[in-house]
Amino acid sequence: MGNATLQRRSWVVSATCLVLWAASTLSFAWYVFVVGLSTAQRQALEQFLSRPLETPIEPVVALLLSTVALGVFTGLSMVYYGYVQWRYARRRKLALESELETDTR
Repeated sequence: MGNATLQRRSWVVSATCLVLWAASTLSFAWYVFVVGLSTAQRQALEQFLSRPLETPIEPVVALLLSTVALGVFTGLSMVYYGYVQWRYARRRKLALESELETDTR
């Protein structure tokens, strides 16, 4: 797999994660602030904050968990994308430096 392919692939993964995270965040915000939570959903969120493993699966809890998970995955994919870019730039710099040294000899 070439550098361009790896760069393109890591960019696509990062962009996709960012779009999915933004959609999940907007959906959660719309669901909580515009639609409003029912009493059962409020209780489920409060129970989730105090005892996360005993919480019944409500759509709002699942949406919250997916938003957090997508946020973490987005952060990790962006760090990996930055690493791929740095590694490419470093390899390119070393290649250019070695070419310069052979040209000056």
